[in-house]
Amino acid sequence: MIESFWNICLLHDISSRDQLLREAVRVTHTRNVLEQQKVANHTLLEPEVLFRWMKEHVGERELGHFPGDQYLFYKLYQAGWNIDLLEYALQTLQQDRVTGGIIVHSGIMDRFVTMCDHHHYQSLLITETEKYIRGLVDKQCFKQSFRLTLLTENYIFAKLLKVYFEPYPNVNVIQGSIYHPLPLNEKFEAILAIPNFGMKMDEDDEVTIRDSEGVAVNHLIPLLQDGGRISVTFPARMMFQSGSIVTWRKQTNELIPVCNINLLPDGLFRPFTSIKTYQVEFGNLPAKEVHLGRLQLQKMALVSEREITIHAEQFLQLENWRIDMMLEEDHDLLHVFQQAAVPKVKLRDVAEIFRGKSILKQNLKSGSIRVLNISNLDDSEVILDELETIDEEERKVRRYEILSDDLVMTCRGTVNKMAVFPGSEGIVIASANIIVIRFKSTILSQYAKIFLESPVGSTLIKGLQRGTTVMNLNPADVAEIEIPLLTKEKQIDRINKYNEEKQRYKTIVQEATTRWEQVKNQLYGELY
Repeated sequence: MIESFWNICLLHDISSRDQLLREAVRVTHTRNVLEQQKVANHTLLEPEVLFRWMKEHVGERELGHFPGDQYLFYKLYQAGWNIDLLEYALQTLQQDRVTGGIIVHSGIMDRFVTMCDHHHYQSLLITETEKYIRGLVDKQCFKQSFRLTLLTENYIFAKLLKVYFEPYPNVNVIQGSIYHPLPLNEKFEAILAIPNFGMKMDEDDEVTIRDSEGVAVNHLIPLLQDGGRISVTFPARMMFQSGSIVTWRKQTNELIPVCNINLLPDGLFRPFTSIKTYQVEFGNLPAKEVHLGRLQLQKMALVSEREITIHAEQFLQLENWRIDMMLEEDHDLLHVFQQAAVPKVKLRDVAEIFRGKSILKQNLKSGSIRVLNISNLDDSEVILDELETIDEEERKVRRYEILSDDLVMTCRGTVNKMAVFPGSEGIVIASANIIVIRFKSTILSQYAKIFLESPVGSTLIKGLQRGTTVMNLNPADVAEIEIPLLTKEKQIDRINKYNEEKQRYKTIVQEATTRWEQVKNQLYGELY
């Protein structure tokens, strides 16, 4: 039925998401009017009569001019009068490749409803409801005893929800944006939100944050009842990025303390995004403990894979909310490092850190400027004789130049690689897949590399990854990593020991490989 309705629309140039939703609403609204007026056999009405009912009772003020004649409306009505408007909206939004709005996995709604049941919440606000339409269809929470308020910024979608939920007195639909103050008198016991990721909002100069995620939460806080909770989906950068987001995390946690943080499964929001995401619950009553966990998918349900609890006062002291590291099985090792008496220093205080130049494939050509990419790093070493080149003026690429003794590390790809650049004749620049760390005299590059590739260093780097399957590191995040501040003599001692043992290892492996090849060849020769 839905495909038939779509096909008729598409044949008459009704093709955008809002146009498709609008005409389905028009048909359903007309059917509701006919049924309310107790018109018998409304599906058998003549096209002219049906069209007149629509024009007189649905009107053009709310839905606009109908883009066709009475015969087109008759076809649409025959194809869609009995359509499930909510299911139709879900499938239409799923097929939309132009707007590309995110549709949240129904497991998020399921956990939200479970949380509301656990705390006996009744008044619920679901923001940007079009993102949660799959959860509404699958979980049917509007059929429970909750008082639901559904918020959307889209006029047509708001109209669709009003038409669909007209028989449900416990559901209220309002139009508004969570990126602006919401002039609502009602307060809610539970609020669900997944703000747009990575947008900068045009806020007043006095605000502490302009990131869309933080702005949305700031505007939702006044709508929360005492004892209530806000459940928000955040991208990874909101959990550990520095700058204004640090201040926002601290102020928000003081105002509405964090109760729960769960790392969501990789790929939960594909194809809309592949970045790491977290579900964070805030409450406006003090909590003694904060629950941290990692969720996994089991038969379409989100279930806890690992969970730990820390004291609320301990959580308050954290500079970031990088729970990944706390959930690692070797967290004890990381804790030992963090509690160790040895002084530590952040990379941003002892090094210049920058990302390389974005270079398109068509720009790779014979030239004098060589480019270091992921494929040129192997076994912690730089393979200089395989560098590709570009033809560019030196002055335009100097800012991306790699100098001798710079530490280079991959910031994209599937595996984290790093090496100390040995130096080279001519100019070598980093590609956008490479972060360059240029240390001052305090820290030696070789020593930093040893630490960053250690179990603790690897865990610290992993906790900064914004991507899931494909790694995505930001130079500003890497700059926040702390490394042990040892004296130059101790750094050199560890470097020498590391290099000596590595060379011994390589020699032994090479000797064993050579012997094995000799023995194999000898045995093969004795077979005939």
